[in-house]
Amino acid sequence: MADEPRPLMRRFLHPSARTLFSISIITIAASIYFGFPHRQFLIEGSIGEAQIVREGKKLEDYAEYFAKLVYPDGGQKESIILSDRRDLEVGKRIPVFFQRNDTKKMLVIEVFAPWTRSIWLLTVGLAALGLGFREREKTQKNKDTS
Repeated sequence: MADEPRPLMRRFLHPSARTLFSISIITIAASIYFGFPHRQFLIEGSIGEAQIVREGKKLEDYAEYFAKLVYPDGGQKESIILSDRRDLEVGKRIPVFFQRNDTKKMLVIEVFAPWTRSIWLLTVGLAALGLGFREREKTQKNKDTS
């Protein structure tokens, strides 16, 4: 009876520790993959403020804008930034990450900006890892009491 495979819906609703560890490995690896292009912002980045100079293309999920760094040093170069907000107007100031050695490279600070998917995947991966440890302890505890 114990060797019978579990139905698919039961696996989704009550995953085993092995399933949770697998999800954790996959999502943490994906977060590294999606976060790798933005690694320089962790090493050489600062938080600042940029002003929208003009609008760019409207993509399927995001909108493109051209912006200049206003704070801290008032950059002269325009940079293309992606935002999940499609209603930003010219002249609007928004918070950004920028690289100190090249102020033209900026990332918009938003919850669902394209570069934040690595943070969301890392969060899911760490949650799955924690739940996997908890599920493994519950399984071991049930074996000890039996």
